[in-house]
Amino acid sequence: MQRTRSSEHPMPPEGSWIKYQLDLRNIKLEAVAKKASRSISMVSQVLAGVKNSEVVGLALAEMLGYATYKELMNAAYRQTKGGAA
Repeated sequence: MQRTRSSEHPMPPEGSWIKYQLDLRNIKLEAVAKKASRSISMVSQVLAGVKNSEVVGLALAEMLGYATYKELMNAAYRQTKGGAA
């Protein structure tokens, strides 16, 4: 079930970019949740910037080919701010 975004808690651009990258690779939130041993809700909340989870961040990074969550977030930031990859 897709979570409805509100104006109070919109998904940050970096989270949207990461979700887009997951979709491009046909990686479901369920797969990220399973890899991180966390709930789908937790993965969704991390992408939305509502919660932080080192384990979910690392699972996202690894599934998208980055060594660390920091590297993934740097790439997301560059892409959403119009910088070079």
